[in-house]
Amino acid sequence: MLKIGIYGFGGVGSAIYNELQEYKELYILVDKVRFEKYENEEFIINDRKVSPKFITEGKLDLIIVAVKNYQLKDALPNLKLFMKPDTVILPLLNGITAHDTIKDYYPKHRVLYGVINVESNKVGNVCHTSKIINLQYGDKYNYVLRWPLIEMRRIFNKYNINNHIYQNMQRRVWHKWTLNLAINQISALMNATYLDMSHPLILDTFNDIFDEVYNVSKFYNVGLTIDDINDIKKICEDFSSDRVTSLTIDVNNNKENELDYFGKELINRAKKANIEVKANKTVYNLVKAYSENKKRKGY
Repeated sequence: MLKIGIYGFGGVGSAIYNELQEYKELYILVDKVRFEKYENEEFIINDRKVSPKFITEGKLDLIIVAVKNYQLKDALPNLKLFMKPDTVILPLLNGITAHDTIKDYYPKHRVLYGVINVESNKVGNVCHTSKIINLQYGDKYNYVLRWPLIEMRRIFNKYNINNHIYQNMQRRVWHKWTLNLAINQISALMNATYLDMSHPLILDTFNDIFDEVYNVSKFYNVGLTIDDINDIKKICEDFSSDRVTSLTIDVNNNKENELDYFGKELINRAKKANIEVKANKTVYNLVKAYSENKKRKGY
């Protein structure tokens, strides 16, 4: 039986725990300070009290990393307390940088590519989450599945988690990043819900950003296709939710946010490729200025 640990007990970590909580070898990984704090606290997910198994060390087969991008650097040394030579790491962070960041720090360990789609919001110890819409994971290429991917799929299927192992997982990470580049930045700039963002004028800007990402992706040879871009455009046309993105919530509350892992990351990669990304650059600059002005004014 795989010993699985979740590092990061925010919205994403709570959503994963919520669906796997009956799995006997599931643990929430914390440092000693958090362990002492959490021991006497209650945790509520979807209006029900839950009882996670918190541990401060151990030897796990799989570590699911579910922190924010800006928390990853500080988290990396702590993962060592839970690792053995063949521990596999699955990052489920927004953007396209987490895999390489973890692999650079732990070059001898196997780091998977991962994508999660879920609507989850955690405030304090209370989380409201949808079912996981889609959990995608695997090596960069998955023409032949290696341990523990088959076992992971068996476990996720057992607990009715919608999950996929795609042949090219790097492509899937870019697929989600392409979508997030547009919706997160525009939502934060306009305080727009998903339904708001299905407006034709907003979709025009989305399409410009998507086309720019596609041009950059060809330089990096990640396998993104025109069909992928058309699929992403169709997803946006069908938006109907009254929710906003997590970036919008963070910007509105003057919290540290992941903006630079969206717009700025594309700008930097486009610069190396000598490719213009005018639409994205304009949107990024506006969101960045808006966020910084809000913090300066203190509202």
